[in-house]
Amino acid sequence: MSHLSDIHKSDTSFLHFVAKDVLAKHGQSLDKVAIVFPNKRASIFFNRELFQEVGHALWSPKYITISELFREHSELLVPDPITLVFQVYNVFCDITGSDETLDHFYSWGQLMLSDFDDIDKNEVDPDKLFIDLQAWEEMNDFSFLTETQRQSLEVFFHTMMQDSLLQRRFKNIWEHLGSIYHELHQRLKKQGLAYEGMLYREVIEQKYIDFQYETYIFVGFNLLQKVEQDLFRRLKMEGKAEFYWDYDVNYINEDAGKYIKQYLDMFPNQLNKSLASIGINSTEVFDNMKTHKVVSLISAPTEEIQARYVGQWLANNGRIDDGNRTAVVMADENLLPSVIHSLPCNIKNVNVTTGFPLNASEVSVWVDALIALQLKGLTSDRKHFQLQYINRVLLHPYAQYLSDDCKTLASQLNGNHRYYPTIKELTDGYDENLSLLFQPLEERNGILPLMSWMTDLLKIIGQNTRSINDPLLHQSIFSMYTLLNRLDEIMSVYIHKSDSQTHRHVDEKNGKQLVSVYVLQRLMSQLIQSTAIPFHGEPAIGIQVMGVLETRNLDFDHVILLSCNEGKLPKNINDASFIPHSIRVGYGLTTVENKVAIFAYYFQSLIQRAQDVTLLYNNATDDGQKGEMSRFMLKLMVDSYGSQHIGRYTLTAGQNQSPRQCMAKHKTPEVMNVLHAMKSISPSALDKYMRCPLKFYYHVICQLQEQEEDNIDEIDNTMFGDLFHHSAELIYRQFSEQQPTITKEKIQAALKDAGFLDHIIDQAFRDILFHAKENQFIPQYNGLQMLNKNVIKLYLQRLLRLDAACAPFDILALEENFYDKVSFDVNGQQYSLHIGGKVDRIDRINQGGKWVVRIVDYKTGKPLTSLPACVKDIFNTDNIENKHSTYYLQSMLYAGVVKYGVNSYKKVGKMTQQAVAPALLFIRQASAENYNPILTFSIGRGQREIIDDISVMWPEFSDLVKQLLAEIFNPLIDFTPTSHTKRCDNCPYSLICHE
Repeated sequence: MSHLSDIHKSDTSFLHFVAKDVLAKHGQSLDKVAIVFPNKRASIFFNRELFQEVGHALWSPKYITISELFREHSELLVPDPITLVFQVYNVFCDITGSDETLDHFYSWGQLMLSDFDDIDKNEVDPDKLFIDLQAWEEMNDFSFLTETQRQSLEVFFHTMMQDSLLQRRFKNIWEHLGSIYHELHQRLKKQGLAYEGMLYREVIEQKYIDFQYETYIFVGFNLLQKVEQDLFRRLKMEGKAEFYWDYDVNYINEDAGKYIKQYLDMFPNQLNKSLASIGINSTEVFDNMKTHKVVSLISAPTEEIQARYVGQWLANNGRIDDGNRTAVVMADENLLPSVIHSLPCNIKNVNVTTGFPLNASEVSVWVDALIALQLKGLTSDRKHFQLQYINRVLLHPYAQYLSDDCKTLASQLNGNHRYYPTIKELTDGYDENLSLLFQPLEERNGILPLMSWMTDLLKIIGQNTRSINDPLLHQSIFSMYTLLNRLDEIMSVYIHKSDSQTHRHVDEKNGKQLVSVYVLQRLMSQLIQSTAIPFHGEPAIGIQVMGVLETRNLDFDHVILLSCNEGKLPKNINDASFIPHSIRVGYGLTTVENKVAIFAYYFQSLIQRAQDVTLLYNNATDDGQKGEMSRFMLKLMVDSYGSQHIGRYTLTAGQNQSPRQCMAKHKTPEVMNVLHAMKSISPSALDKYMRCPLKFYYHVICQLQEQEEDNIDEIDNTMFGDLFHHSAELIYRQFSEQQPTITKEKIQAALKDAGFLDHIIDQAFRDILFHAKENQFIPQYNGLQMLNKNVIKLYLQRLLRLDAACAPFDILALEENFYDKVSFDVNGQQYSLHIGGKVDRIDRINQGGKWVVRIVDYKTGKPLTSLPACVKDIFNTDNIENKHSTYYLQSMLYAGVVKYGVNSYKKVGKMTQQAVAPALLFIRQASAENYNPILTFSIGRGQREIIDDISVMWPEFSDLVKQLLAEIFNPLIDFTPTSHTKRCDNCPYSLICHE
């Protein structure tokens, strides 16, 4: 098997040979030379070749693309594609009388422009092409047609004469295409505009063209349109043109080389003439397919796996070190985000020539959220916005750049569960940017207000992000702003045009709105889908990440080509056109065969000088069809050119992925600063640390809060618990308002009152779920909410019956905060923290003739199945699931804080001088006979030790709490992931803790 180490790396390329020859011929007069390329990228690499050849700065020639060369000689301007489609749409509606909406027409408009562009670039007479069907039948004189054109038209019109609905619809469009073509030309020309083909044709039809340079050098072209051939020919006749063609003798007689072969006689290759004079063997330039290469053909089940493989491929065989001699090429440019994320971290320079898809960017999500806010989030009375649509905006990363108040507002709305906040709530007391964000549009279907509103918001975000070093952020905002602004300008002209027959916003015949906000939304989606965000940088430095088209004229030593499947390479090869294939052939327009040949050339020229080639394709089965490798790959396998080693390999799902391994987080100075700034810590934070130190890190150190549900129809376990807790608080607050002692008679009276619990629960729902501020608010329950209300009522009845059996007892506190100060040592340094939290209920009860102060923690979840054996058992993290040790930790901690806390005497007085007992009151067990919620330890053989006085166990317990805190604050102990991986299943941080 061959290895890359066996390969001699080339220091030459096609552009190197051209640069060497151009310097030999024009080295003293480069300022009088214009070098024309198919695209701009090649000129940057060519300029580098010139510099490397001479070794010092020089006066470079003029670099232009073929498109720029044509545009230099015309007074017409080519506007953006959106403007052109709007122009076609207006002409189409006027000529056909169609009421087609703009978004439905948009793809048709693109297709018409493509056809018209092709007609003009190939200098076809539109009047002969779009001949009327009836006129064709009656026509006798065909002398103006070539034999090929006549035969093609006969086949086409014979088919079209056979009546069918599809044929009638096509016939109707066909009969108008000529008129649309001419009318579009007239309107564009009046405005000084043109589409590209129209401009090209206008230039080539000029009798005199003032070419300002002495020599025009055309480099690396392939298929030439007729206007381009005429331009080449014209410059050649004036003695001002030179041509350099890049090809290989091994494919010059095949599809890949058939166009260049046609042009070599008309436009001779300068390299063929002068290789000997510049000391280069022709084999070096034109016979590279036979040179020794290592070719790997790799199948993969998904596109994503192909993208992930790029990182491994680059890391091997010195490909990273070879910089711009290494290319990652995507036949499917939608893979770009995945490819970028798969690049190794040690790459110093990367040049991405393919634009990042705008629809994959954050700004696209932002615009979608804005539209949804106005179209779906605004209620019919136009006084409220729905929280779920508000959250899509306020929780978007861009919200922070709009207003500092966004985070506060989102927190308040979600914390208070304000599902339908008023506009006044959303704007009062906040800055003007939030007032703009939550400004209801004057017209619900107003296109211009919507466009203006979105561009204003995006402009503010753009201004507020200027200081951030994030090129993709800036470019994506700019691209979207440009698109929206341009669309806004066009729509303004379109809608407000005084000539209602030419520019219609509403169809006057049936009142149908041709351009509504919903039409605009669909149109924007199409535009965003087809827009790419350009990357800026030094193109000639670093690993090259590009699409197939960007590889033209460039040579690489290492090439990996992704998505090399039939259907993607060649790409989008179809006959999508209003002009049937037979007529396209007859008139010399672009056909599928032309496109296939062009991509064949791209493929062959990409690998002809490469020595390390890796081609990947998707072999997955989709709709019963197995993925096929590209026809070009198949041909490469057949040809193989003798000296190439071709290996075939397969990537399987999961192969070459980075292992999903949680990485420990070091206690950096920044982390320690956060810890040192902490004034207090809660039992729930200790619970998170015991479950997983990484979870503590994300929640406490990074302040990444778990996302709360914003759906008013959903009641999760946490919400259910909150509703029950608040209901219980309301009951006992009402019971103890006049007298803290709760009697059995008081409880039984409440149980007999049919409406008492319903009233209590309604108030809890009003406060906790609906957050209604009006006291008269009566909840309107849906089915799920009513079900939860009934369960809460059942649980409250159980609680009251349990308490009635224990009555009388005194209520000392309800939902009160208790804290104590704890000091601990870390490597000789003293720390102090307040520790504690909110206690559900504190009561004083007579337990077997002994008064006990119970620290009650309500639990609506599953009861305990097994118990810790001792205090030390509570701090064993293996016991969290099976023994609920963290429940014990919290309950005992609260008991100790109430017993010894700094604010306990003020809140419950001398009562804490009595025995204080921790209690977990599981509502599901409350109806059990002789149920006692006070905690117990399981000491073996079915025996239990009741914890009816926390003071007995507090010294040992508090020491272990201090040890736990010391571990958290120890800078030498990392925040490590838990070894109990099942805890990751429901962890909100599981997706971000794997690096």
